[in-house]
Amino acid sequence: MSALSSSLPPALRVMADVVQHPAFPADLVTLEKKRQQAQIGQEKAQPVAAALRVLPRLLYGSGHAYGNPLSGSGDDRVVAALTRDELIAWHRAWFKPNASTLIVTGDVTMATLKPALEAAFGTWARGEAPEKAIGAVPTATGGRVYLIDKPDAPQSVIVAAHTTEKGGAAQDLAIEAVIRNFGGIATSRLNRNLRLEKHWSYGTQGVMAATRGPRPFYIVAPVQTDKTRESIVEIVKELKGVAGDRPLAGDEFASAMRGQTLSLPGRFETLDALEAAAVQLVNLGYGDDYFSTYATRVRGLTEPALAAAASAYIRPQHVLWVIVGDLEKVEAGIRDLKLGEVIRLDADGEPITGTR
Repeated sequence: MSALSSSLPPALRVMADVVQHPAFPADLVTLEKKRQQAQIGQEKAQPVAAALRVLPRLLYGSGHAYGNPLSGSGDDRVVAALTRDELIAWHRAWFKPNASTLIVTGDVTMATLKPALEAAFGTWARGEAPEKAIGAVPTATGGRVYLIDKPDAPQSVIVAAHTTEKGGAAQDLAIEAVIRNFGGIATSRLNRNLRLEKHWSYGTQGVMAATRGPRPFYIVAPVQTDKTRESIVEIVKELKGVAGDRPLAGDEFASAMRGQTLSLPGRFETLDALEAAAVQLVNLGYGDDYFSTYATRVRGLTEPALAAAASAYIRPQHVLWVIVGDLEKVEAGIRDLKLGEVIRLDADGEPITGTR
C-alpha cells in the first residue's frame, strides 16, 4: 500500500480490512484468471519469456517450491481450474499475523506508526500457517540441452543455468560483486564479449537470484541466429573464465570495486529501494546492520575473496542449456558442440517424443 503520511491511519484501516476480509468477488476472480492466462500466452510467444518459463522446472523439478515459471504467472491449466473457494481457503490458511512481516518506509516514526498499526490490525487473531518447505535440490550434473522451436525467429535466445548455494551466506557480498561484473552491467564480461566486441547481441545478462534456498544462476543471451553456435562457445569460455580460468584481478578488479562503491549514494534514494532492502533483510536473514556496514565491507573485498566466491558458486560443469530459436537453422550446430543430451520441448516445457 502507498499513501500520504498524513493519511496513514485511515489508509492502514483499509489495508487491514483487505488483508483480513478479502471479498474475492466472483466476477473479478474470473477477470483475473483471464488476465493471468493472457499473460501466460504472451510469455509462451516471446522467446526470452518462453525460456524462463520452462527453466525453473528443469533446474528444480516440478514438485519443488522453486519449480514454477520465474514470472510467477503459473501454469495455464492450473489457473483455468482455480475456483473462488480455493482462493478463500488458501487465504484462510496462509494469512496469519504471527506469520507475517510488515515493512513501512517513509516519513514516519515508530512512535507514530505503532498506535496506528494497533488500531488497524490489533484484532487480527493469531493462528498457525503452513510451514514453507523449500526442499533440497540434487547436485546438478549438466549435460542436457533443451531446444524450443521458433520458426523464422531472427534471434536465438540462449539460456545457460544451474543451481548453486542458498542465499544468506557469508559469501553473498563477494558473489554479488562477481555477478555484477560478469553479467550485471552494460560493461560486464558477457556484454563486452557478445555485444560490444562481436556485435552478435543487443544485450546479455547474468543473474544469481536472491533466494532463501538453492539459488538459480543463469545467463540470458539473445543472439543473431547465424551466430548461435559461436555464441554458445563464447558463453562456455566466459563461464570457465569467471569460475577460475580468468578470475577478476588487476585493473578489472579495481574497476569493479569502483563501480560497486560509487553507486552506493544513489542506491537508497527512493522509498521503493528502501523497501526492497528491507525485504532482502527479512528474506535472507541478514542482520539489521547489513546495509549500514555495506560500504565498509565492499571496500574490504579482495581479489582472493572474489575468486573464492566465484569458484564456489559458478559451476560450468553443471550447466544445462535452454535454447529458443529456428531449429532448422541452428540445431545441427548446437548438436556439433556435444554439450550433452539434446531434448526438444514444446511451449509448456514438455518433451516432444522422438526428437532426442
